[in-house]
Amino acid sequence: MGASLFAVMPAVRALRAAGRQAFAVPATELLEPGGDRLGGAYVGLSQSGESAETIDAFRRMSAPRLALTNSGDGPLAAVADRALPIGSDDDTGISVLTYTASIVATVALANRLGGLGQEVDVVPLSDVVRQAIEATGPVAERLAERLDGVSALDVVGGGPSRSSAGYTALAIREAARVHTASYETRQYLHGPIEVAESGAAAMVFGRDREVRLARELAGYGVLVLLVTDALGEAGGSEAETGGPAVIRLPSVADPFVPLLQAVPGQLLAAELARRRGIDPGKLRHVQEDTKVRNR
Repeated sequence: MGASLFAVMPAVRALRAAGRQAFAVPATELLEPGGDRLGGAYVGLSQSGESAETIDAFRRMSAPRLALTNSGDGPLAAVADRALPIGSDDDTGISVLTYTASIVATVALANRLGGLGQEVDVVPLSDVVRQAIEATGPVAERLAERLDGVSALDVVGGGPSRSSAGYTALAIREAARVHTASYETRQYLHGPIEVAESGAAAMVFGRDREVRLARELAGYGVLVLLVTDALGEAGGSEAETGGPAVIRLPSVADPFVPLLQAVPGQLLAAELARRRGIDPGKLRHVQEDTKVRNR
């Protein structure tokens, strides 16, 4: 649920590319009639290990169940057949460290399950994340000033960037209390794009069609940030170029693209929250039935 759903998408996509059947579904889908027949085995990801819906879904399953939680234990681990730790440091109420750690953990697991041939080495990954932070900082500060007066933000991504769109929209909504919506690129083109006009804002993640979409949206008067690893896209300000602001990230294997793309959303969310006087790590509307400890 929440950011965990988006964190498993890169591993699921990699497993499918390797010829394995895999699906990323919210736990609520498994609680629907017949939901226990969607798969032959289940991996449940809950960073806290206390997500009520994931625990309830696992209790109904008879198929093999593996729990991934930050510590490797907790209520979800207790109802699973096996449990593994994600191993992140303590996080805020908004998933930042645990989101990126979950991507690494689930891709590593997928590699063991599906033989992806995708080496998971955190040392070079740490280096490219540092490069992403350096590339993002100045643009995020400049864009946050422009976005401060925007009431809504569309976040769009396709391919390996689909999870980035979902996570970024959630992070900015939680941290800075900006109305956001996330879309897969092609779904966005089939209608949601109609709101594009002067005064609107969008973040676009990806290559090829997403680069073209970012330019089209800027042409409609939308304030746009394009996050891409496409060659030939140089960084710049929309005020200077008449097009989208661009953050160009290092190129990495597809399963790790969302790892880098998390950085712009996180930094932008933090900067927007700061400008609005909001503590981005504190949720104000905690729901009593989302965690088992609150029931």
